[in-house]
Amino acid sequence: MLAHDAHLASALADTERRLAATQALARVGDWTLERDTARMTWSPELFRLFERPVAQGVPDINEALAYFSPESLELTRTAFWYAIDKGERCTLEQTAHLPSGTTAHYVTEIVPVADAMGRVYMLYGTVQDITERKALEAERLRQVGRVAELSRRLLEVGEHERRRLAAALHDQASPNLAALKLIFTNLRKALPDSIHRELEPLLDDAAALLADTDAGIRDICATLHPATLDYAGLAAAIREYARLVARHSDTRVLLELDEDMGGLSAELQAMLFRIAQEALTNCAKHAAARRIRIELRRRGRDIILRIADDGCGFDPERPGQPAGAPGLGLITMRERAELAGGRFTLRAAPGAGTEIEVVLAPHAHRFPGGRP
Repeated sequence: MLAHDAHLASALADTERRLAATQALARVGDWTLERDTARMTWSPELFRLFERPVAQGVPDINEALAYFSPESLELTRTAFWYAIDKGERCTLEQTAHLPSGTTAHYVTEIVPVADAMGRVYMLYGTVQDITERKALEAERLRQVGRVAELSRRLLEVGEHERRRLAAALHDQASPNLAALKLIFTNLRKALPDSIHRELEPLLDDAAALLADTDAGIRDICATLHPATLDYAGLAAAIREYARLVARHSDTRVLLELDEDMGGLSAELQAMLFRIAQEALTNCAKHAAARRIRIELRRRGRDIILRIADDGCGFDPERPGQPAGAPGLGLITMRERAELAGGRFTLRAAPGAGTEIEVVLAPHAHRFPGGRP
């Protein structure tokens, strides 16, 4: 009998050592709390997690709760009573201020233990140290923020360069072409009739080339950065670009545009125009659409831009695949909207057309320097 008891004691001690080693490896401690007496037990690892010397003994409930920040203290008390009253286990994250002055983060699992009558008489819990994970999450969020800020900056720089190039073409190339057309007209009139008749086919070709170049530069300016966007606003710029798309394709563009975009910053108007521009280009090039509908609406404090076509559609799970939409364009539109704090929604199906919707709250957008 004594040998049997000694064997059991040895096996129990070995199990406890294995449990302690496992808890130390996983940085997980456990505790119990008796409901009626408030008596607690702590595992050795829990002492290490809270930097409490084992010689100080297990703390009482108030002393244990004192480790936590005010917010975590309230959450912990609420979780205790929830587990007791509902008899359901619960999980919460806690922030603790340790004796060394450091801040630790834990995730605690609380399990109620009930008697035969269903009354919870004890709580059992595990505490896992997630401080390192929290630090990695914080660093990841910082990196995501830096990437988002860089993306916003790149969009701003790109828009500035588009505006600068469009202005240069408009201010330099267009006047030069106008002067060249005037010189050509005067030169044509000055030619003797015999030479004029002989050169008429070449003169006609040159005149057509000048006209086509002039129109091409106007189209390029409208694509880069329409001056209409600056002096007439978003609705007028969308209308101008829609006419350009309709002129160069067999697509009919229907417009339902609210003219009043007062309070919408120049950055946000440019962003919405770029989305509409990209969507129209996709529809004309890839969707084989016969009709495109563009809506620009105010709904309360929100601005809604919706572009829908009756084209071939695609599988949203496979953008960029054959018979699908160009994946990069969709990604760019989504990123533009989300970087500005908007919501981007895509609805599409093979053979059923495509609809893009952007909902923007101008008062909550993230572009620096914008007006609410």
